[in-house]
Amino acid sequence: MDNLSFKSNIRLVSPTEFGRVAGAINKKKFVDYPWTIKQSVLAAKAYTTGVYDCTICGITDGQQVLLNHICPTNPQNSNFQRIADFIKNKINLDNPDLQAFILGSKSYLSASPNSTALFDKLANLIQELKIPCSLFKGGPFRNDVAYSSRKDEWIISNTEINENYKKNFRTPKEMFDTIFDQIEVSELDELSF
Repeated sequence: MDNLSFKSNIRLVSPTEFGRVAGAINKKKFVDYPWTIKQSVLAAKAYTTGVYDCTICGITDGQQVLLNHICPTNPQNSNFQRIADFIKNKINLDNPDLQAFILGSKSYLSASPNSTALFDKLANLIQELKIPCSLFKGGPFRNDVAYSSRKDEWIISNTEINENYKKNFRTPKEMFDTIFDQIEVSELDELSF
């Protein structure tokens, strides 16, 4: 893909719809427990589930996505430089088509005091690398996330979202604002129902 001229779509979907989409993705493209860089996936489609105090970082060039799911309580993730080096080595930093997506963090969990710091470190790394990024921080829910390069689309699901829930909002942003404590949408992305 040369110089992205369209926007990536980011949608909130019901668990049923997420299950349908994730079910169509090869199980080898699932970022699974124990949620370290070793479980990261580089593929055209990828997904992960159970994002609570963890942070996921997806970086795509429109052809593939590098999807990481990093748990802040896993001792293997205590060396952030190792995580940063892994990300830098897995993507072509000279590619002008890179876009990033970061979701996660819970600031109120005493059992996970590094949750917000991990999110902030990943966000700062992406900013330092000058990769346009959409951020979805906090919120009370456990989320599932998938990406498809064919559609250039991120989907987010949790148990709160269903078709009736969506009907309560005039715009997608209004709905996203009820799910997350903070959102920042890149100029290269758009929110949709």
